[in-house]
Amino acid sequence: MRTKAYAKINLFLDVVGKREDGYHLLDMVMVPIDTFDTLSIEPAENVVMECDRYYIPTDGRNTVIKAYELMRDRYSIKDSHAIRLVKNIPAQAGMAGGSADAAAMIRLLNDEYRLGLTVEQMMEIAISVGADVPFCVLNQSARVSGIGEVIEPFERKLNAYMILIKPKFGISTPALFKSFAFDNKTQTASIDSMIEALTTDNYPLFISSIYNRLQQEAVKQFPELQKMIDLLLSLGFDAAAMTGSGSVIYGVTQDENVVNQAVKALVYKFPYVKKTRML
Repeated sequence: MRTKAYAKINLFLDVVGKREDGYHLLDMVMVPIDTFDTLSIEPAENVVMECDRYYIPTDGRNTVIKAYELMRDRYSIKDSHAIRLVKNIPAQAGMAGGSADAAAMIRLLNDEYRLGLTVEQMMEIAISVGADVPFCVLNQSARVSGIGEVIEPFERKLNAYMILIKPKFGISTPALFKSFAFDNKTQTASIDSMIEALTTDNYPLFISSIYNRLQQEAVKQFPELQKMIDLLLSLGFDAAAMTGSGSVIYGVTQDENVVNQAVKALVYKFPYVKKTRML
């Protein structure tokens, strides 16, 4: 049995507080995109996982195994499986690759064993695996707040093409949040304007509402990110920004030719260059 695990992009990200346990409170707009890993399972004598990328752990450190063991324990699944993961979503990129894979495992086991779980029930299980996993289970445009557990989906009418580019380095999410300062706010747009733009197909408002509060701190530590943003703007994209905690930079346009030409220009300049679109 096989399924796709779709990545996400943050179109808006604000850090609004910090809990006593150290977790930062966020207010975000996230959309799934047509870039995905592929996860498959088949019956086996023992639980074994393999991945086509050597640097991805295939033991209990992997969110796929965490989700798998959680579902087995909760629903008394006695069978064992061979798990195969084919990666297209880069690590340490801000695209929820590990979370998407975990969400895919929850959905796979729900379907395989006809558990009849609703999306809401699967999302409740997902938060035990990781903050972005409930959104990846939903796989729909949404406002996401708290540490990722409060999700308000909405119907998006606006569509756009994107290019994704990743430098040679990744960014550790815990490390970036550790250095984050609340006095760095330079926000001009609001999350309400972003949601209005997406739900009413207002492209100019959408472009002016793109925001990531973590980007300023990331650029301070990794100046190359700003050069990548400026490069995409010079290639004709209407906006460019970092997704999540990085290090992927995305460019947005409604002109498919702009993306196609940019991919040709950049494919040999960065280790990861991908054309995609909002789902």
